[in-house]
Amino acid sequence: MTFANTASETLAETIHAMRDTKARPIFAKKRQANRVIAAVVAVTMLAASAMPSHADKRGDDIAKILGAAIVLGLIVNGVNKNKAHPAPVPAPAPKPIRLPRVPAICAIEIDSNDGDTVTVYPEKCLRREGFEYRLPNCARSVRIYGVPDRIYSATCLRDAGFRLEH
Repeated sequence: MTFANTASETLAETIHAMRDTKARPIFAKKRQANRVIAAVVAVTMLAASAMPSHADKRGDDIAKILGAAIVLGLIVNGVNKNKAHPAPVPAPAPKPIRLPRVPAICAIEIDSNDGDTVTVYPEKCLRREGFEYRLPNCARSVRIYGVPDRIYSATCLRDAGFRLEH
């Protein structure tokens, strides 16, 4: 689709010129359908009032049919307007996976008998630093400077889903 014949100097003029080239939205079509129904009802009412009014069986049937059609049209139109159209519910955004980070300030390195260094995290230090997550069930009871505490090894915390940074 080329718009060479609708080129303009400003964006507003271009949008105004291209406005009629787009397809009509669905609500405009519904509005037109409502106008057609209103016109049909008006013509039917005029035709019914233009007929001579005499009491015959056939005339009563036509009047009943026309009256029923008008009432049915009004009911359908009223039901469509009163329907609650729920707004589409957006899908919840996926939550980023954030592993709780263990405070590195609590890390204590202990030399083992094998010459390896083991890193442990005392529970009291973790709580003091604001680490409020539920800790795993792999703690060891120890005494640090004579005060009882529970310590967690780095592998224990890592296996429980915590992120360790040194």
